[in-house]
Parts: sequence; C-alpha cells; structure tokens
Amino acid sequence: MTTTTSLQGKSPFFGRHVWTLYRFLAPYRAALGLGLGLNVLARACDLLPLALAGKVIDAATSGITDAQTYALYGLAVLLAFIFLAIFQSGSDYALAAIAQKVRHDLRLALYGRLQTLDPAYFEDRQTGDIMSVVVGDVDTLESFLTDASTSIIRVVVTFVGIYGYLFFLEWRLALLLFAPLPLAVFAVRRFVTRVQPRYRAARKAVGAIAGMLENNIAGMGVIQAYTAEDRLHAAVAARSAAYRDEAVAAEGERAKFLPALYAVAGVSFAAVFAGGGWLVASGSGPTVGDYTTFTLFAARLVLPLFVFGMLINQIQRSEAAAARIAELLATEPRVADRSDAVPLTARPEEIRFDNVRFAYPGREPVIHGVSFAVGLGQSVGVVGPTGAGKSTLVKLLLRYYEPTSGQITVNGAPLSGLTLASYRGRLGYVSQDAFLFHGTAAENILLGDPAADLAAVRRAAAMAGIDERIMNLPDGYDTVIGERGMKLSGGERQRVSLARAILRDPAILLLDEATSAVDTRTEALIQQNLHALRQGRLTLAVAHRLSTVRQCDLILVVVDGCVVERGDHEALLASGGVYAGMWAVQSGAEATP
Repeated sequence: MTTTTSLQGKSPFFGRHVWTLYRFLAPYRAALGLGLGLNVLARACDLLPLALAGKVIDAATSGITDAQTYALYGLAVLLAFIFLAIFQSGSDYALAAIAQKVRHDLRLALYGRLQTLDPAYFEDRQTGDIMSVVVGDVDTLESFLTDASTSIIRVVVTFVGIYGYLFFLEWRLALLLFAPLPLAVFAVRRFVTRVQPRYRAARKAVGAIAGMLENNIAGMGVIQAYTAEDRLHAAVAARSAAYRDEAVAAEGERAKFLPALYAVAGVSFAAVFAGGGWLVASGSGPTVGDYTTFTLFAARLVLPLFVFGMLINQIQRSEAAAARIAELLATEPRVADRSDAVPLTARPEEIRFDNVRFAYPGREPVIHGVSFAVGLGQSVGVVGPTGAGKSTLVKLLLRYYEPTSGQITVNGAPLSGLTLASYRGRLGYVSQDAFLFHGTAAENILLGDPAADLAAVRRAAAMAGIDERIMNLPDGYDTVIGERGMKLSGGERQRVSLARAILRDPAILLLDEATSAVDTRTEALIQQNLHALRQGRLTLAVAHRLSTVRQCDLILVVVDGCVVERGDHEALLASGGVYAGMWAVQSGAEATP
C-alpha cells in the first residue's frame, strides 16, 4: 500500500501544480535565459515598425521631402523584420528544445517513481490509467511548455513593452486604455474557478478510458469467447461519454468567457479612438503621427488580451494534467529503506519467520503466527488449499509487504533493517503467472544476469527444461516471443521465467507454483535439476501439486493462514493428517469428491 499526499485543494489563480513542476527547468536555466532574452529582442523588433509608422506620418505631414530620410525609415523596418525572424527563430528553438528535455526528464522521474512503489499500488490501479499519466499528461505539459509558455512570454513582454511606451507617448490615453482591464481580470478569475474542475474530471475520464481499453484489448480473446462485445462496447461508450460531456462543458465555459474579453477590449479601444481623436482635434493631445502610433500599439495591446483568453484555457488543461503528475510524484511507497537500513553483504545462510502475522490493508488477517526456518542448502515446501496464505508468505519474503507483527530475519538480522536493493539482489523469483517482456527469448532470460553469455543462458534454459523448445523456434534464442510472451504456451513461459531465475544464481530461490503449467514428465525433470541446484542456496517452493515439494527438507501445510502440519514427505504421510489426505487424493489412492 502506498501513501499519497492530497493534491486536490483549491488551486490559486492559474493553478499551482503547473508552476511547481517548473523545478524541472532548473538544469536548463542558462538556455531558458537565452530563449527569454531572444524573445524580448524579437518583441522589440516586432513593435519597432509601429513606432516608426508615426514618425513617417509626422515627417510627411510636416513637409519633409528628403528621400534619404524615408529610405532610412524603410531600411529600419526591413532590419526590424530580419532581426525579428532571427531572434524569434532562436527563441522558439531554445524554448522548444528545453520543453523536449523537460518532457524527457519528467517522464523518467515518473517512471523512476513507479519503480519505487510497492505492488499494492499497481494492484489498486489500472495500467492504462497509469500510462495516461506517464504518456498523455506528460505530453500535455510538453505542449504547454512549447506553445503556451512561449505565448505567455510574448503576451507579457508585448503588454509591458507596449503599455510602457504608450504611457511615455501619451499618459492620459494610456490610463483611458487601461481603465476597463480590471474587468478582464474578474472574468479570468471566474473562468478559472468554473472550468478547472471540468478539466480535472476530463483528465480522470481519459485515464479511465485508457485503463478500460488496455484491459479489454489484452482480454479480447475472452471477450469474443463469451460474446461480450456489445456489453463491453457499451461500457467503453459510457466511459468515453463521460469524457465527452466534461470536455463539452469546459468548452461551454470557455464560450461564455471569450465574449467578456472581447467586450473589455472593445470598451478599451473605443475609449482610445474617441478620447484620442478629441485630444488631437482640440490641439492639446499628441501629434497625428503619435496618435497613429498610439492607435496601432493599442490594437496590438488588445490582441494579447484575446491570446490571453486562449492561454488561460490551455493553462487549465495543463493544470489538470500537472495535478495528476504531481500526485504520482508525491506518492511514497509503504515498503522502503529505513533511515538506518544497512546492506546485506554476507551471503544469506538462514531465513527465519518468528511468529509472523499479516493482514492486507483494510482486510482480515491472512497469516496467523507462522514460524519456521530455512538454512543453507535446504528447501522448504509450502502446500495447502487455495486462499490459505501460501503466496502471501512469498510476498513477505520478497518484501512487497511488511509483517503486521512478528519478524522475519536473515542471518539473524531483521529483514526490515536491510536495504531493499541489497536483499532483492540475492533473490530469484518465479511466479505462477510468469511475466515475460516483449523481446527475444534470450533477452527475457538475460534479465537474470545481463552480463551472461549465450552458453550460460542455454545452461540455465536446459535446467529449466526449455532449451530444446527455444532452439526449435524460428530464430532460436533471437526469436521475438511477443508481448507477455504470448507466442509461448503457459508452461513454456513458466520455464523461461525459471531459466531467468536460475541464470541469476540467487542465494534465495522463491518458487510460487513455478511448474504448475507444465506436464508431469517435464516437472519431474525440472524438480531433479532444482534438487541439485539447491546446494549452497535457500529455497522456498509454494505448490498445489504435492509432487513438486516431495523432495523438500521441510514441508509446511498451511490452512487459513496457520501452519497446521510440518515435516518431510514421509513423516507427514505417516501422521495421517491433512497432507496425507491431500496426497491420497492427488495420487489416486482415493476418489475425489
């Protein structure tokens, strides 16, 4: 189970989560400064022709006929456009490059965080929903950094630069132009308050759709076998409709917001036209040229106001994505290294359970006072009915969870006091649902020891009883076995997973129904190899099939989370208890009910 910091509080004006993620820009401060500086220069070049227009008009109305004067004005305008192109291109490239680097860093940070979270986090969430954060939400922020950030800079620089120049040119008209703008601020605040919950709901709906689609695509064969296409199509339609409705509602809020900005812009511009015209006509205002320049600049000042409306919309979309990213980055694993944890340096020689009890969060206890020990060169088998808690013992040994009470020790030291990496680096693990990655057979086995050569890979595969089968594949060990190893049978996937564990040469070997999907003849061969492999290591094997644990030094019979019997195979048969009854059923000594 993981703990998550609450991030659902009311956000300030433009949302807090977008800005907090700007810490990922810190490594690129120099490039960011260059991009911003070039953008400022580009805006100056962009506005220069408007300022020169008034000078040209004043020169013309005052009777200046010197061609060189107008040629210089024309050259200045040409140079302004040339440098505008240079500065703007440089700024766009610098900021876009930063956005791509930040997206890369952010995605790696999210994936790195996921790698630290315990399995309970993934059990509670759909893969598609997590993917929508790592891929979709990160891409949304990349678009924000590339497009919206650049536009924000343009708006701010343009607004400040223009208004400063207008105030210098004619302060009375500048005040008249600015007077209605507080109304725009009020409209923006109202829009943000109303639209932000819509976008958050829409982003959650995207995650829900992605999770359902990922799940349904993976199980398409089952859907078709049970003719559930129509029912699940309707379920996907319902999830998609939820996103559609929230997105449409957000666009509705935006549609109400934009007219308010246009109204404010109209009032500002109308005031400048009327007031400026009157001042010029009365002779107490600016020159005709300056008034022309003021009007042109005022038009450019109103344009950023329209762009600002679109930016607010994009910021709110990005805020919804950033909130989900921030929530994932703030999630802490329940099982983590303690501040005083030490690495496991010596090879494990004993693992001991001492009155261990465990309950999954929010559920009834599943392990009740289990105690046992396994020493170097020994193997312990765990058997019992379904739901007895056998696999939970393996999860506790993997440190996916911590015991509710009691203690697990390694070489006499508490398992909880060892660093996870040093301990898990000593483990080899094979689960009943063997997970293989998309790639070649060799790549999946080499996960156990990336430095191993092909000869070592084949030896491990031979011990797992899969070498001959792999060699018969079209490209042998270089055959791509598909996502989750779907080109292999269940038993073949288990044997590849077992080969992976054997290649690692682990000090502790954990087998959770590792041969449940193979035939009895193959299992006998694998058990023979594993029996020889147990020398120099500690082995714990969970099984339903009792033949799997027959050769174990100690067999634990677990019922309802309690060890009800223990001993080797012969001793348990002689006792005539639960194990003997299970053996009689599986060996055919008595008929099953």
